[in-house]
Amino acid sequence: MEGAMNVNVGILGHVGGREVRPSRSTMLDVNSTSGITLDLGFSSFLLPLHDDASSDAAQITLVDCPGHASLIKTVIGGAHIIDMALLVIDVVKGIQMQTIESMVLAELSTPHVLVVLNKVDLLPDATRPAQIAAMTKTIRDFLSTSPTLHAVPIVPVSSGDADGTRPPLGMPALLAAMRSNLHVPARSADGPLVYAVDHCFPLRGKGTVLTGTVLSGQLRVNDTIALPMLGVEKKVKSLQMFHASVDKAIQGDRVAIRVHGLDASAMERGLAITPHSLSFSSNLVLRVHQIRFFSLPCASGTKVHVTVGHTTVMAKATYFYHKAHVASTTTSTTASTSPPPTFDPSVEYSYLAVLDPLTSSDQAEISTPRVVFVLLQLDREVLCPPRSHVVCSRLDTDVNKHVCRIAFHGRVDAVIENVATSVRIGKVKERRGVVDKTLDDPAVVIIKEIFRKETNWDVFRGLRVQNVRTKCVGQLDGPFGKAGKVRAVFPKDDVAVPGDVVVLRFTKILFQDKHDRSLGQSPTIYNDQEGSATTFKEDKGSTGGNKSEGGSTSAALLASVECEKKCRTGLVERLKGETATNGSNPSVIAAGLFATAEEAAEFIGAQVATDAAEVGYVEALFGKAGKVRVVFPDGGTFAKVGQTLRLFEK
Repeated sequence: MEGAMNVNVGILGHVGGREVRPSRSTMLDVNSTSGITLDLGFSSFLLPLHDDASSDAAQITLVDCPGHASLIKTVIGGAHIIDMALLVIDVVKGIQMQTIESMVLAELSTPHVLVVLNKVDLLPDATRPAQIAAMTKTIRDFLSTSPTLHAVPIVPVSSGDADGTRPPLGMPALLAAMRSNLHVPARSADGPLVYAVDHCFPLRGKGTVLTGTVLSGQLRVNDTIALPMLGVEKKVKSLQMFHASVDKAIQGDRVAIRVHGLDASAMERGLAITPHSLSFSSNLVLRVHQIRFFSLPCASGTKVHVTVGHTTVMAKATYFYHKAHVASTTTSTTASTSPPPTFDPSVEYSYLAVLDPLTSSDQAEISTPRVVFVLLQLDREVLCPPRSHVVCSRLDTDVNKHVCRIAFHGRVDAVIENVATSVRIGKVKERRGVVDKTLDDPAVVIIKEIFRKETNWDVFRGLRVQNVRTKCVGQLDGPFGKAGKVRAVFPKDDVAVPGDVVVLRFTKILFQDKHDRSLGQSPTIYNDQEGSATTFKEDKGSTGGNKSEGGSTSAALLASVECEKKCRTGLVERLKGETATNGSNPSVIAAGLFATAEEAAEFIGAQVATDAAEVGYVEALFGKAGKVRVVFPDGGTFAKVGQTLRLFEK
């Protein structure tokens, strides 16, 4: 029907449970023996908007996403082009892990979802109503955890079989539910063209055909489009929508584009755009929205799979936050009415070592999360339209472990060209030394073991240090000798004695240029609200109280200097044992956790954690200077020399 508004409806669900298409998709990639979708499939039909014979109808484009766990990258790519979703669940098998991942993708894509309870014809006639009711209740309980899908319709159906021995059931009810819940989105032809290409094939004697969906802007016959992945521009020779020629396509339309002189084998998926309207990006900043089903910690410095449209690449993730956002979301008792914070390149943020998974108690407060951002440094450049929706996953997780692999998502807040000048993330670092002796002036003390003899002293000049025993703060004054000892000046009323532990805490800006290695100290760095790194769970609510708790092994944010009796900080001095093929080591030598061997001996067997939340224990002393050997029995550690270790006292 000419002029009918197109609505893209995604079909999501576990493999084998999704034979529910009201109109069979013409799929380019289907396993011929099993009938399992291996790639995105597309079909369309007209859905009347009224029960009467009026001419109003919507064109429904079904986007059939593969259901197998190993094909999730394709599913994530397909989810970004849909306006509405059918979440298909096998009534016999019930909720499976792919059901959970499909529900997550449906949530991220659209609030307009129908749950289709499929294969009801496999249930015995006598018990079918009771079994459908029981499964409907199970699904409703499962959906109750969703902020947007808890009240969506659930429609029992059966698609039957190809030879007609099992007729379809419930299809009229499904179409009626689609009609009553249909969301026809507002479409705009404004702005540059962004067209998501999902297939490309040659047409003998006529050129090459690209098929895909217009994400923004419009497209006309004779327009010139750019294919940045190939570095070419092509003129549009013709356009078709489901075998009907058209003159133009706008946002939301599924359309085929015919061009000349393009090698179809060189193009698979990607974007076609208005020439010169987008450039490639390799560094993205987005606000993190965690997935409540993801159960693994996300450590800064580790890799994640980043999906932007149909493109999935690996990226190094660095998490950070602003202290003002922590305070505002952990002390307020009502939801904030101010606009959500966005990334500001002029602001100095705080480094977050580990983003802990959401706990069950967090889920009740998911509506007002603490604000965390992530810097994604991509392994290769991608085309990223403004405010693109990015999905980050751990697709290296074994699909047989039945865990959700989708970690977090968010809209792109900023595209960064130069990380060194455009992102300011301060990481609090700590060094520990021991008072070696005092001079004639009791306010001047000599500190040892806080620096190596080859350390560049100049960057530390004038920084403040704290005597852990007396809590008094002094200032580094200058080097003393050539063995790494330093001179510090304390208030005259502070009586330091040899053996006192002295801590130097400072903020280092990550990604700084080598010629700008300045260190900073906030006025409160030794106050009760800042200090050694300890756990701060990802707060998913503002219902009162700071939820910071010391003592967890997944060290993350700054806490009180009073955690001296809870947390000790040291460094990996060297790696021990044979390095495994995956790069891990069975043990390390830790320095700085203890001042003396006698002190260290009291902590044999104590737990030690890395910044990546790897947990080991103190196995034995190493020498007489307070160094210890730390063993990581559960798969070793990927920590490197110089990285932080934390020991949490009982």
